[in-house]
Amino acid sequence: MNTGRIGPMLAAGLLLMMGAGAPGAQQEPPSGVVRLDEILKAHPLKEGDNQTSVELMRGEGVSAHLVQVRSRVRPHYHKEHSETVYLLEGSGIFIVGDRAYPVKVGSLMMIPRGVIHSFEAKQPTSVLSIFDPPFDGADRIFVDEPAPTP
Repeated sequence: MNTGRIGPMLAAGLLLMMGAGAPGAQQEPPSGVVRLDEILKAHPLKEGDNQTSVELMRGEGVSAHLVQVRSRVRPHYHKEHSETVYLLEGSGIFIVGDRAYPVKVGSLMMIPRGVIHSFEAKQPTSVLSIFDPPFDGADRIFVDEPAPTP
């Protein structure tokens, strides 16, 4: 497979998942076309920030986010969301369940709902993160925090 074509193929797949290419679809994609390089330039990871996230698109079934990480993403899971992550820049160790995976630019990871995952960056990293169904921030459940008491 020609790895230079993965980015456009991933973007086309995302648009199809969001309904832009469905048979008989009459509507435009929710946000049109997104240029990740322009979004990165407009929303740089600021000095002192460990992580930022920008929602790129949202459809009926999925949402896409540009996430930047300086050092780490704490262990957490999503009760209601599955997540697909594509590494755009950087490298590190992606931990899914009890397995650790070294990742670099071009790596694609799928995390089923309910599975604990985290990330340790070796350098500042940018990823395209796709959630099914569309992401709800309340569904990020950190495992290293005590559970709230009623």
